[in-house]
Amino acid sequence: MFSTKFNTTDDLPEPSPNLINQVIGQDEAVEIVLNAVKNKRHALLLGDPGVGKSMMVKAFGELLENSGHFTPYTIISKPNLKNTEKPMVELLEGNVIERIMPEEKPKVMRQPPSMLTLVLIMLGFILVTQFLLKGVPETQMLGIVATTTIVGTLIAFIILFLAIFGATKASMPNSISPADLKPMVLYECPKRPLVRASAYNTTKLLGDIKHCPLGGKPPIGTPPHKRVILGAIHEAHKGILYVDEIKTMPLDVQDYILTAIQDKKLAISGRNPNSSGASVETNPIPCDFTLIMSGNMDDVSNLRAPLMDRIDYKVVLKNKMDNSLENRDKLLQFIVQEIKNNNLNPMTYEACCELVKLAQLLSGSKNKLTLRLRRLSNIIKMANDIATGKELSESLNEFTKNGTLDLDDTFDSDSELIIEQLSQGDKDAGKLKNVVSKIKGKATKSTKKSGKSVDELKIELRARISDLNKLDTSKVKKPIELSDVKRVLDTGIYSMQKQVAMDYLENFKEYKNIHPNGEPTVGVIHGLAVLGGEGLGDVTRIITKVLNAKNPKTSLLNITGDIAKHSITLASALSKKLVSDGTLPLKGKDGETDLSEKEIYIQFSQSYSKIDGDSATAAVCLSIISSLMNIPIKQDFCITGSLDLNGDMLAIGGVNEKIGAAREYQFKRVIVPFSNYKDVINVEGIEVIPVKTLDELIPLVFEI
Repeated sequence: MFSTKFNTTDDLPEPSPNLINQVIGQDEAVEIVLNAVKNKRHALLLGDPGVGKSMMVKAFGELLENSGHFTPYTIISKPNLKNTEKPMVELLEGNVIERIMPEEKPKVMRQPPSMLTLVLIMLGFILVTQFLLKGVPETQMLGIVATTTIVGTLIAFIILFLAIFGATKASMPNSISPADLKPMVLYECPKRPLVRASAYNTTKLLGDIKHCPLGGKPPIGTPPHKRVILGAIHEAHKGILYVDEIKTMPLDVQDYILTAIQDKKLAISGRNPNSSGASVETNPIPCDFTLIMSGNMDDVSNLRAPLMDRIDYKVVLKNKMDNSLENRDKLLQFIVQEIKNNNLNPMTYEACCELVKLAQLLSGSKNKLTLRLRRLSNIIKMANDIATGKELSESLNEFTKNGTLDLDDTFDSDSELIIEQLSQGDKDAGKLKNVVSKIKGKATKSTKKSGKSVDELKIELRARISDLNKLDTSKVKKPIELSDVKRVLDTGIYSMQKQVAMDYLENFKEYKNIHPNGEPTVGVIHGLAVLGGEGLGDVTRIITKVLNAKNPKTSLLNITGDIAKHSITLASALSKKLVSDGTLPLKGKDGETDLSEKEIYIQFSQSYSKIDGDSATAAVCLSIISSLMNIPIKQDFCITGSLDLNGDMLAIGGVNEKIGAAREYQFKRVIVPFSNYKDVINVEGIEVIPVKTLDELIPLVFEI
């Protein structure tokens, strides 16, 4: 299976830390896009989900950080005193933060005196006045008191007014605070950037002006230059801008990106017309970036032609690679990478082989391996969760107290596993394992042979138990085994479509009127279908009845898909032609058939899910021939395959899923197109018969 033999993935060398070496199966695409990035060319990556588009771009960003000379820069915004609605945004190269943002000492704003302070001042003034008035004649007392009161009140008013005015003068109308004139640092770029943005998030991609509920003007509101938000296209200046999911990109956003590519600068304005930032617009800001976009194959139709014309490289990523020893080793490398990067438990050799078989199945051919590796990554993680089961601390607590082993607890399989793994690197732990096994045997033959009682063994164990408690149990990891991977695959938890298909089959299979290996029957044949794009195979019973009628026609029952309807129409035409020409090596029981008075009804029995595609063409054609000529069809086989008007068998999809369904229903044979036979992975338990033409089908299907 692989070029090296191993017990677990821990025996294999660690993966390369360089992301570019972790991209699997896309060597040609990596070389092309790497050349594009090096020469500052824009690129479009197209491919199925999970084939490594994002991984490639991330790897390019890592290489870009260490390539060539790069001068750090800072983007700042400053107020425009001539027009406050037009803030100035500048790009300054080098370390300019200290120059444009000098360190300021905190200023303590003066506060008006409190009421308690004023009361204390007045009391002090009264006491001083009383002291000074001692010895003054009573005839002059009243005038002096009145004069003193007026003077004191006037002084208090002046103090209070000056204090309040001094504390609030900066907030007076038509005044500008020094803080409002201070430049605002919007972005610091110390190294060549890789900026990722979603196509649908306009604010993140193009920038915006924040809304200010207080009007956006000093002294109450926030000045416009402090409300500028840079977009990803500005942050990606001198680097890479990666835009994912291009299908969701609005047309107006494409126009802005096109302008940025052409002019290498773009102004920022408020995106919300109901915001106070709608009237604010900056000067054009530099944005000289390399654009990389990605999406699925059908997403290209969403891009406007002018933008597509500016994309230099259009790269289609592969979704399959050849099933060779070299590529199986690459798949093994991917498994090791996922385990390392996600801190998972090691995986056994058998489990790795099972993942390779799954990669074959997902590719649809035994000679190919899928490159939709995200699906495999999810399966590895779920298998790890099943293997782990519980955290090690939880398992230890089942037979320990306060995190240390205790002799009165019962040792289960988990404890034996831990001691087994610990003993590999510790001599005392290995001896401890032998002692524990004797205790677990409850004084059976092993204790009798040793001549020691259980109590004596416990004493010996206590002498060594402290050594085990000092061992590093964090290194104990239960490997991911074959059974863990198969459990994930059998439950179908890695695919929603497969779970739906499994639920459907579980609920309806027992009620389906399918009798494999029964007596030959006229007009009845068993076709094959796949439930869902990534689902399971299923057997469909196809029944054809021919009635005498004045207006001959072909009626389809339980058929919903357009492609299926067209293919059955083709099958009807082909079967009528063959019967009327008499070219078939068959003799009807009723002699010659007059097709001008025959009405044909075709039913896909108990087909409650949508059926589409042309893979039932051969089955329907044989069923119609059987009904028109009144010749029974053998019931020990299933068939899948498309036909053209010349009677040639054409390739179909999902051949392995369909063979699996025939095997599940216990049919003896399954007939497939010859061109699909090379894709068949598992032929165990069933005879797989490849055919090229309709003529080859006749002796396999009918009793001649």
